[in-house]
Amino acid sequence: MIRQPTTRDLAVISDQQTCALLDCAGTISWFCPTRFDSSAVFSLLIDPDKGGYWSVEAPGKQFVHRAYTDRSSILTSEYILAGQPFTITDWMPLNGPFNGLCRQFSAAPVEIVSRIRLKPDFGLRTSLPTLSPDGLTASFSSVKLCLKTSHPLTADGDSLVLRIPENEAGWAVLTDEHEQHATVTPDVLRQSLRQTEQAWQHLASLLVFNGPYQREVNDSIRAIQQLTYAKTGGIVAAATTSLPEVVGGKRNYDYRFVWMRDVALITGALAQVDEVGETEENFLSFMCGALSENKQVNLSPFYSVEKEIITSAEQLELAGYKNSRPVQIGNTASKQLQLDSDANVLLAAKLIYDRFGKRRHWESVCKVANFLAENWEQADNGIWEEEARKHYTTSKAFTARGLEFMARYADTPAQAAYWTDTAATIRKFVRTHCLTSTGAFAVHAGSEDVDIATALFTPWSYTEPDSPEMKATVHALETRYCRDNLYWRHLEEFDSRQEGAFLAGTFWMAHHYAIVGNLPKARAILDAALPYQNDLGYFSEEAGIESGEMLGNFPQTFVHSSFICAVNGLKQAMAGKDSRAF
Repeated sequence: MIRQPTTRDLAVISDQQTCALLDCAGTISWFCPTRFDSSAVFSLLIDPDKGGYWSVEAPGKQFVHRAYTDRSSILTSEYILAGQPFTITDWMPLNGPFNGLCRQFSAAPVEIVSRIRLKPDFGLRTSLPTLSPDGLTASFSSVKLCLKTSHPLTADGDSLVLRIPENEAGWAVLTDEHEQHATVTPDVLRQSLRQTEQAWQHLASLLVFNGPYQREVNDSIRAIQQLTYAKTGGIVAAATTSLPEVVGGKRNYDYRFVWMRDVALITGALAQVDEVGETEENFLSFMCGALSENKQVNLSPFYSVEKEIITSAEQLELAGYKNSRPVQIGNTASKQLQLDSDANVLLAAKLIYDRFGKRRHWESVCKVANFLAENWEQADNGIWEEEARKHYTTSKAFTARGLEFMARYADTPAQAAYWTDTAATIRKFVRTHCLTSTGAFAVHAGSEDVDIATALFTPWSYTEPDSPEMKATVHALETRYCRDNLYWRHLEEFDSRQEGAFLAGTFWMAHHYAIVGNLPKARAILDAALPYQNDLGYFSEEAGIESGEMLGNFPQTFVHSSFICAVNGLKQAMAGKDSRAF
């Protein structure tokens, strides 16, 4: 019986256009062809009955181990069958003669049965294939895909079955319809595998971390690279939609888009380990292209991988992950004003300009800076995309810091003065309106609550880490939002204690403690979070402390970048260096 996988059990294979998710049993439960945000044809992950899948079964199959080839996206899963080893190698070709999903099966002492149930529109539609006379090719014309196999396929209801006889190796490739007449042989597959490994070796060489938690950091770099859409350079927030922040609850969103705040923070993290600057250039290019192509004066909070504006969301009649509904595609947050999202673009630009000495896409960066200078007084929806607009402290503070940083690169003294004067006015607003009665940074003007996002004030040097305001804020976070060295965020419209510990914020606190020199505390926080990284190094958005579950969409690139920053901050502190941005 095919079961819906747990998030912790998931692995990713990617071709930097889209990705597929599979579990330890070798079942592919999620795949959106062509691009990350397209309609899924395998969606067991969000509906165990309607969703499509690609399984591999054999009597007595026992999972042993799985691992990627070096730092590539080529995954080999090892099993024991009838006392003998059996392996499945999964990859999505890069720079090869074709694209799609490739699966290689080693010879086994028993028959291997692979079942392919392809269900378009996230499982809401059936696509019956047309089989070639020899049974080695199946065409799914309605979704422009074709399946090529080493052994004949047979139809079984709404599925196709591939049977590989005992002691014979086999393979299968799901590719684009235009590849239907291409020849796929074991030699072609070996070539594809070799080229894909070489391509990932190149990608890995661009971003290398050496230091504490080295394996975990490099795993996080791979996760970010796997969720990068190479054509535009956009990095999606996660591969999935509607994996719940609260199991059985309604906080289920589509994260298969490029969130500008997230990508800015991701880019800032990668800039610390990047010697080439390719990722950073792609970020600025994506931002510039999105503004230009959509004729915008300010950035939307997020875009599709092709820089389109997403304005609507649709709920699907699906059961959801562990019966968590709604299941939705699309997202309506693009209609929000999120000043901190634009501000984080300026913060990332500062790191890029400092590191590589070039003002790339300066005209677009200026446009963002001027929009913030002209609109900072507006209430916005904040970093957590709340429905009600308020004067969120982080939105003001990040705007001020971004303008201060960009003033150093201004074209004229007048431009620099405009931005620095505006930043000074914002700082005065924060001092006057955005502190609690105990002197901590408030969630928003007039609030008595604090939020984990203010931990970022330390690495961005908005204030000194030992300032009275920061010390009061950290005390409040430790007292009211921490448990076992894991931290929660504050939400205005939902009781955040009902969701899991917020991992990105947890890593922000680790970075804060590294900067202030409390290295044992920084390590304790990192070590508390690492049990919520799965065996291949992936993080979800949140940690379910009671259940041990990984919660939210998967894998969460925002969390991975926050982890990279925290560990790099620890590394710098161990060397007696300051990792703050000045």
